[in-house]
Amino acid sequence: MLSRAFRCQVRLQLADVDRGVYVSRQIALAQQPDEPDEHVLLRFLCFVFFYDEGIADGDGWSLLGEPDLVIRDLTGELTTWIEVGAPAQIKRLVRALGRNKSGRTIAIFGDRDEALALRKELRSHRARNIEQLELILVSSELLQGLERVGSRSMAWSATISDGALFLDCDGEILEGGIERIAMEGA
Repeated sequence: MLSRAFRCQVRLQLADVDRGVYVSRQIALAQQPDEPDEHVLLRFLCFVFFYDEGIADGDGWSLLGEPDLVIRDLTGELTTWIEVGAPAQIKRLVRALGRNKSGRTIAIFGDRDEALALRKELRSHRARNIEQLELILVSSELLQGLERVGSRSMAWSATISDGALFLDCDGEILEGGIERIAMEGA
């Protein structure tokens, strides 16, 4: 018998002072039975760090050819491909870099070693447009705090200012940010 996905939701109040984005949105994502909590929390954090009206779930956990999240413009054109952690098949990200020449391709991680391993593996595959990949690392303190206080239904009030995230998660104040990892280097 197949296990069913869990419905997880965040009621998000976002004030991204850096980008001038102020929005309230209810976000519902399906967490597959074999999907780690960290993965679904990173998917929710993508709505905070990369919010755009066209951001949506991409079914990447269950469909190998799809990203974890996508951003599409008003015409339906893909503008941003977002991977959460290393994809199960590296070919998926290599194809995304080849196809998404004019858009953004983002890989977001909660673990530095995983991010560096992905960078090394992409180089060994000689991926085209690799310089367009944005490798993002979320602060471990933020993720650990969310794993500690997170639940299937949360209310988040998020403020981003000068690159720092201040997040009220159901009354628990968390702080963190993201670090961009350069594609060049060891």
